[in-house]
Amino acid sequence: VAGAGLTGYKMKKRVGAVDEFRFEPLVGGDKLRADSVTRQLHITIAVTGWLSDKQRDFKLPWETLAESREQYVLCWETKYLVQMGEALSYIFNSAMTMAAKEALKFTVLRGLLAAITWPSTLLAVAGIIDNPWSVALQRSQAAGKMLAEVLLAREQGNRPVTLIGYSLGARVIFSCLEELSKRKGSEGIIEDAVLLGAPAPGDPKVWATFARVVSGRIINGYSRKDWLLKFVYRTSSVQLRIAGLCPVKWDDRRMHNIDLSAVVSGHPDYVQNLNMILNAVGVKSRTKDLTDSSTMSSLTATSLSKSWDSTAMDDLSSSDDEMLEDTRKKMSEEKITHSDFKL
Repeated sequence: VAGAGLTGYKMKKRVGAVDEFRFEPLVGGDKLRADSVTRQLHITIAVTGWLSDKQRDFKLPWETLAESREQYVLCWETKYLVQMGEALSYIFNSAMTMAAKEALKFTVLRGLLAAITWPSTLLAVAGIIDNPWSVALQRSQAAGKMLAEVLLAREQGNRPVTLIGYSLGARVIFSCLEELSKRKGSEGIIEDAVLLGAPAPGDPKVWATFARVVSGRIINGYSRKDWLLKFVYRTSSVQLRIAGLCPVKWDDRRMHNIDLSAVVSGHPDYVQNLNMILNAVGVKSRTKDLTDSSTMSSLTATSLSKSWDSTAMDDLSSSDDEMLEDTRKKMSEEKITHSDFKL
């Protein structure tokens, strides 16, 4: 169990495209039972997906995380994550009307991903999100490989590790698992891996390679309503499945697909509703009280019972139908029709 804490890790040299890479401690799970030996030997690493100019604190999104008694946040590439966050804010708060955003949710929800012709207002500002997204995505892949090197070097000692991240943070984890799966001595290093809204391929053949690395659960939390994630992949092949948008069809005891569509209507919701999401995917947090327990119960029940077969993307719950009706009204009020999206 011996080994220097991750906070003592120093990046000895610039590796690849990574300029910033360090660990900072999070407040531990002080409400967890201290008599659990397994839990005491276990550590958690959280990976933030983006920042903003006003909020550059990597720890803030994870302030309620209580998955283990020793927890860390990975601080990586602040400059590029801030640029990413500012672009997200502009797209959601300035570039599009509420009706247009609702119409996009309607389109993605119906599973008509390949049929979307994006609204001109969004395409006009595409460069604002495309450029920082592309750069941050490349950096996340490099950071993931560096994380794999740290874990292989046993900087954490010989203790099992849980990785959890959202958005580009989930891509860091995906890249880390990919690298570990190719390396000797990586068996069982990871206990659980939780990827939320992951901008990563959903190819089950790729995810299956993680089996030798992860001994516990591999959780893919996705939302069918995340139109922004679809937008940044709009030029990709129609056949490309994105893990953050749909289930990963890998039939294995480790693989858990959790449909978060009830609480994630857009990419920013992964931060705004993170505590609710943590509860939904089975990650412990210090604040269990949710503002809408009925939504939480519905979400959990749907997640556990939802099959990940080919028809899952087209299934609509009654709450989805209500949302679609509201969308039609808003679109009518602002004179937006389905023809604007050329479905």
